Amino acid sequence: MKISLNIQPMLHSSKSGIGYYQQEMINALLRLDKNNEYCLQFFDPRGKHRDAAADFDLPNVSINCCRWFSATLYQLIWSVVPLPYRLFFRNKSDITMFFNYYLPPFAKGKKVLMVYDTVVKDHPETMNFRTKAMLKLTLARSIKRADRIVTISDFSKQQIIKHYNVEPEKICVIPCAANRKRFYPIEDKAAVCKSTAEKYGIRGDYYLYLGTLEPRKNIRTLIEAYAAALAEKPDIPMLVIAGGKGWLYDDIFRRTEELGLTDKVIFTGYLSDDDVPVIMNGAAAFCFPSLYEGFGMPPLEAMSCGVPVIASKATSLPEVMGDCGILADPYSVPEISAALIKILDEGFAKKQSAMGIKRAEQFSWEKSAEMLRGVFEDLLK
Repeated sequence: MKISLNIQPMLHSSKSGIGYYQQEMINALLRLDKNNEYCLQFFDPRGKHRDAAADFDLPNVSINCCRWFSATLYQLIWSVVPLPYRLFFRNKSDITMFFNYYLPPFAKGKKVLMVYDTVVKDHPETMNFRTKAMLKLTLARSIKRADRIVTISDFSKQQIIKHYNVEPEKICVIPCAANRKRFYPIEDKAAVCKSTAEKYGIRGDYYLYLGTLEPRKNIRTLIEAYAAALAEKPDIPMLVIAGGKGWLYDDIFRRTEELGLTDKVIFTGYLSDDDVPVIMNGAAAFCFPSLYEGFGMPPLEAMSCGVPVIASKATSLPEVMGDCGILADPYSVPEISAALIKILDEGFAKKQSAMGIKRAEQFSWEKSAEMLRGVFEDLLK
């Protein structure tokens, strides 16, 4: 088979969850599959990503880079006018796959589309205007064009069926995983994690949130729950909020100041890839009270590090967590506050750490890549 993969999402310098999913999936797929031919496609008019292909120097992998047009401009055009994708990428393909909700018109071969969630239908108020407008304009058409849809949880599959009237057999669930070469328990955490934490102004014990600063992640409620826990137990760890600014984040900083927490809540900004596993390992607990997730990779990565997790009981997160950690109502400040205190119990935390490691081992990028290869093979039967 000749399979083309559009790798645009993984080329951003500040990758989001989609970029990381694609990077891990493609790396695992290319390690696994030496028989099929793969072509990696991307737009790069400014030459920013010409070295991106260096990591994929394999006999069965080729690169097809469009140097004369931009991805952003093309997306704006095809959302209104059906400008064919094949004009920019002329290589022969039996299958072309897109990893970021959008499937442009007239791609070559059978078409596979990643749809991670339906937040545009379920919680549109949590999205920025541009993304929401583009998804409302193009997602239904993209789903209709696709020969197969890949999503990341049973929850997301059911939401796609509900909102877009898709036949269940057209959708394949391929879960995320934690990269266990990066996310694993560090033996001497105190020594290894301390210097990295101090780079970001972190001193002493801390709870950790990691993700984009945006309304869907429910960070304001986490901060309010932390204030309540601090009032009950003044010696609890500080709260570290790590991640890049998304949109509508000013309220998070304002609420922190209103509650008098500026010396107890640290905003680190975007963490480097190398520092993420170290900062995660050093946390007393990982906090992820998101209102909506198609899967939720960060809690799984934290569990893989042996870090106890507090997560939302909403959407797909119970599916990921299993019987590990503490699941709390994301709208309940008292529930999250109680969880912040409970997770500090040494015996309870130790048990959750062991359970989390075992749970994370049930997911692997190798298994997920094998499932994706199965999707490709099934399409061409």
